[in-house]
Amino acid sequence: MSSPRASNRSVDYDFVSIDEECPPISSADNGEKKPPCFTLLQQFYDELMIPTFPLEEERDDIEDWFECFRLQMKQRRQFQEQKQKEHIKQALKEVIQEDGIVEAVQKLSNTTIADNAEFDGPAMDVVLMILDEGDDDDDDCNDVTATTTGRFPRRRSSRIRTSMYGGLYAPKSDENARKYSDDKKPIIIGGAAVEYYKKSRVGLLSYIVLRDEFRGCGLARYLHEEALSRLENLANVYGAPFQKERSRNSESIPLLQAVFAETNTAEAGDVTPEQSLLRHNSLYNLGYRLVSFPYAQPPLSTEDVDGSFDEIMLLTYFPYDEQTVRTTARHVGEYSMRYCQWFLHQEASNDEGLEITSTGHAQMDVSIPFLYVEDFYQSVFGYDSNDDNEAKKVENGVPDYRTAQYYKLVHWFTRQKKGDGRGRVNVCLERPPWNDCKETLGNEFEESLALVGED
Repeated sequence: MSSPRASNRSVDYDFVSIDEECPPISSADNGEKKPPCFTLLQQFYDELMIPTFPLEEERDDIEDWFECFRLQMKQRRQFQEQKQKEHIKQALKEVIQEDGIVEAVQKLSNTTIADNAEFDGPAMDVVLMILDEGDDDDDDCNDVTATTTGRFPRRRSSRIRTSMYGGLYAPKSDENARKYSDDKKPIIIGGAAVEYYKKSRVGLLSYIVLRDEFRGCGLARYLHEEALSRLENLANVYGAPFQKERSRNSESIPLLQAVFAETNTAEAGDVTPEQSLLRHNSLYNLGYRLVSFPYAQPPLSTEDVDGSFDEIMLLTYFPYDEQTVRTTARHVGEYSMRYCQWFLHQEASNDEGLEITSTGHAQMDVSIPFLYVEDFYQSVFGYDSNDDNEAKKVENGVPDYRTAQYYKLVHWFTRQKKGDGRGRVNVCLERPPWNDCKETLGNEFEESLALVGED
């Protein structure tokens, strides 16, 4: 007998942020000891990620997730030590005026700073929605949201109930993990993985998954809201220090310019055309709109520089339709549009104002998706490439991503064609079906190469 649908009962749940549950660790830590929350992350991966994305090339390797979280744990330890150092300096300046003591204590505090904890690649988080089956006394903290299919109390205390390194809902030791039997495992309703790309200042909704019996009940909206919140936190925690060290103009560009998502085209063949349209409509309802940019997912390993996945489209979070943008979106305030800073920033810098095209499109600076693609490539192939040097087939044993056919296409589209000719790309505000522009632009790119060859 199948389990009852979630729509037949109320659902009480908590959110758990894996990044928040990972304790800061020393840069000398070899990664052998896993925090308790990794067991919960492994459960999510096994129960929801693998069944939803059965093809290995469609999903990230969980070992890559573990490694990313370890890097973030080390960097947060460095942040803590730097903060302690600043507190020591400030206290000494205010209380002790003897230069010799100040110099000695500063030298002592410097020895604890982990200089090698910073990393260039994206920061990530995985937000898990956990079914709370316990009897709690905090029902007055629940915000009950009525839907057409059921009642779903949204637990406002979810942030409070994260255990901060104790492993809420997870075993407290390796020995307990081995006894982590199915009847003691928490029920993971769903999860969302997000990444923050520091160089390009954009976020990516990598995955959002719900358990079958909880789908169609409106819970995806709450999970998505929490994922966006965690993405904003990644930008503030890992993006702000990164930009401060590298750019004097860091304050002029928002830390989170845009939030992107990927979706397979109907031609990808992973689902039926009807299911593909349903997926696209679900993403539209969450607020995602098609970007008219020739997008392909760069390869996830250095084995094949041309191993991009092409049957995919790029979306951006912009939860407005044409009418809303024309009448009210410009006046709703920066807080309401804080995940759509590309729109506010471009409007502020455009003397003519940001028009909505006659075909119902908003417009984005073409360099934003291009720099994201470049950041994605560099996160796989390395951040040492010098843009001033001519691309080489192999450099230090790793292929140069700039030799990839897809990279050449987006470089031409951005730097030579300049998107629509004015440095912009359209963001379609209409509902699906969506059409991928890659084939048309690919043909135009090939024609341009042929013309250069003739000359």
